Amino acid sequence: MYIFEKFAWNLRTQSTEERTQTDEMMAESRKETRERLAANAKEGDDDVLALDESVSEIICDANSLYAFRDRIIDVRAAFQEDRRGVITFFFIALALGVNGYMAFAFIYTPFSIFISGSMYAEPWELGAFFLGVFGSTLWMGTNYFLWKYTWKWIRTEVFTHRHLVARFNRKTRQVHINRPAYAGGVVTLPWDAVVPAVDPDHEEYVGIGGVLILGFMSEQTGAGYDESMMLGRPMSGNSELLGFWEYIRRFMEEGPDSVPRPKRLLKLHPFTWEPLRAAMRFMSLTWRPGGRLGTVIAATLLSPLIVLLALCHWMSLLLCHQPRWPKIIEEAGQPGKPIPKLTVAEDFGPEIAERLRANCLSDRANRPLPPFKRKSFKKQPGA
Repeated sequence: MYIFEKFAWNLRTQSTEERTQTDEMMAESRKETRERLAANAKEGDDDVLALDESVSEIICDANSLYAFRDRIIDVRAAFQEDRRGVITFFFIALALGVNGYMAFAFIYTPFSIFISGSMYAEPWELGAFFLGVFGSTLWMGTNYFLWKYTWKWIRTEVFTHRHLVARFNRKTRQVHINRPAYAGGVVTLPWDAVVPAVDPDHEEYVGIGGVLILGFMSEQTGAGYDESMMLGRPMSGNSELLGFWEYIRRFMEEGPDSVPRPKRLLKLHPFTWEPLRAAMRFMSLTWRPGGRLGTVIAATLLSPLIVLLALCHWMSLLLCHQPRWPKIIEEAGQPGKPIPKLTVAEDFGPEIAERLRANCLSDRANRPLPPFKRKSFKKQPGA
């Protein structure tokens, strides 16, 4: 389910009129946010973590890697991957329900009467024939409007990428993310500009259910627009969040020998247990001492719903295609191979580039950023 990624790209590429409406709707909320940040600001809060210093002694891959090789790691990069299956359920129910009912009531029945007759009509009466033609037209028109107005949401979960993948290439010191075209497509970003949204000073509960967010500000990337990515499955707490960032940081800064090999890699093909794991994962936060009995009871009562969600998740994977990297990214870092060009706004065409830059400037005006400055944290033992 890539609804968040689609919304994020839509906001970055909205027109002047849409941006004006958004600014008007968000004006009060942004004002309150600025006032709250100003009231809580402390010296050094705006600094960014240094890339050459560790923030945790515990490192983990968070069971979120698709590939681990000497020069690259591929990481899960879909924010709502575990929620996959909901749109598939409604899509299949709507498609089968509407088409099944209309095909029987408006097409099969009239033509059956036209050919065989009924207690109210003789065979080959033109009235039944024209009713069937009208029903067929109505059926085609209904499907046209259904696809026209629901396709942009259906394709966030089916007939799209099976997974969203972020690739970290330590040889080229680049980060790539592979999204569908409607969510920004494939982009290449400089590792040295990464801004991790982690803080060793946060309490453990802050990271529960969260994911690792990495930002790439336009002032450092030169792309002309801000980029971000959300990595990993939902975390169990801030310590796992820190450990996951530390895993990626060490791989990129120190090499593959500085991190443990993943015990299990995620699979890109659909024939895995991941749909069932995803359906059960929403209960993982209650699977703690003192709450396990309640979790077992809840899982038992909700088992039909869990199985249905897992089945729809699996069907969504079957209806999607494997993500593919461009050849230049696939070979990047190998001896004699070219280094991919960093993505800039103009790569999306002049119209989209103009919107990306304008929206970035508008966002800066509403949420001014401090100067980019990296800071160092002391390593948190066991954090």
